[in-house]
Amino acid sequence: MTGRPLAELLTDAVTGEIRPIALVTDNGPCFKSVRFAAYIERRPELIHIRTRRKSPNQNGVRERAFGSLKYEHLYRHEIDDGHQLGLEVETYRQLFNEVRPHEGIGMRRPLDVHLEAINDPETIKSTKPETLPTP
Repeated sequence: MTGRPLAELLTDAVTGEIRPIALVTDNGPCFKSVRFAAYIERRPELIHIRTRRKSPNQNGVRERAFGSLKYEHLYRHEIDDGHQLGLEVETYRQLFNEVRPHEGIGMRRPLDVHLEAINDPETIKSTKPETLPTP
């Protein structure tokens, strides 16, 4: 990516404070597990936010990405086992982020948008994590 360590990218240059990253997940069992909670607890830069139960619209970006993965890639291949599935998912992830232009971001690649934000701190809107609307 940029060659700079992750800790440097997450640290506010003026205050030295770690800028938190909001990690929004659904309520799947893997995100409710003790092991996942321990993982989050060991990383002060991560704030875990779970969406409300049975509310996929709160995690729309992720749900849309899963839909793209399935309809643009996985359903077009015969996949025989978990290893092959993992390889196909990684192939699509690279295509989606590094090759495929996206209409919603001005026909640019997500990688380009991400690198622009890292290299130009003025484009970063806020260092505070987003919160989900309350009902």
